Formats: sequence, structure tokens, C-alpha cells
Amino acid sequence: MENRPESTLDDVGKVARSKGVARLRTAAAAVLVIVLVAGVLGFLGVRSSTATAQGGGYELELTYPRIARSGLDVPWEVTVRRDGGFDGEIVLAIDTSYFEILEMRGRLPEPSSETAGEGLAYLTFDPPPGDEFTFALDVRIRAGRQWGESGSVSVMDGEKSAVTIYFDTWLVP
Repeated sequence: MENRPESTLDDVGKVARSKGVARLRTAAAAVLVIVLVAGVLGFLGVRSSTATAQGGGYELELTYPRIARSGLDVPWEVTVRRDGGFDGEIVLAIDTSYFEILEMRGRLPEPSSETAGEGLAYLTFDPPPGDEFTFALDVRIRAGRQWGESGSVSVMDGEKSAVTIYFDTWLVP
């Protein structure tokens, strides 16, 4: 008769109690605790950033989601400043590929006109009183989106860009 164990579970206890398995279990538990603490402290939620640029007599400021998750509301707001006020209409050129990650629910103010071409959406606004104009989108990251997107927003001066901000949004699970 062969020397066989009486049960297929006879050697399980030896493997489960080995130092290598114990270290692996400890490491997995530590990673789980780190993720849990990061979530409780808010490190896994939306992280917004503000970028600024100046050029052509304009100051451009963009508040956008730097890191986000699908399904969450995110900030997206453009402020344009010009000393002495605005002479005419304000035209913003926004990269249309960036809108692929956003679920649009509203915008304030509504543009007086809009066109699109060459991967850009051109939004035209009537000049506001004063030196500052703010345009905000009420948006959230589309459900099921797994990858982020890069984008740009420019203030147009005729046919050319007076000032541009380039930005990236990273999505985490």
C-alpha cells in the first residue's frame, strides 16, 4: 500500500501557518487599512486645482477637477479678467474632447452664440460690466468612465488665442 495521507487536508495547516503566508496576510491587511484610512480622510474623493495664465491683456483662471471618480459632481469654472473692462464680446475656445468625460447639467451664463470646429467649441458671451467675467459648468464625471482626459481653454482675440490654459483630469476607480 502506498504512503498516502488519510485526508487531502492533512498538509493544509502546515502551508497556512508558514512564515511566507503570514507575511503575505499581514501585507494585505496593511494595504487594506491604508486604503480604508485614505477613504475616511477624503483622499480618494475629488481633488480640484486652479490654474492661471496671462497674455494679450487678459488674465485667465480655471478651476477644474484634477482627480475625480465617475459619477461625482466636479467644479469647472473659468474666470476672465481684463483691466479696464471688455471692449466687445468674450469668446472662449474649449477643447471638445474634454467634454467626453463630463455629463453636462447646466451652464451659467448661457453663451449668446456657439460654434464648433477643429476640435474646439467656441462660446461667445456678451461683455459684462466691470473687469471680470465668470463662466461655470454644472457637471459631473460620466458614470462608467475609467480614463481621464486632457483639455484646454482659451480666450480668443479675433482669430487667434490671447491666452490658453492646458489641464488634465485623472479618474480613479
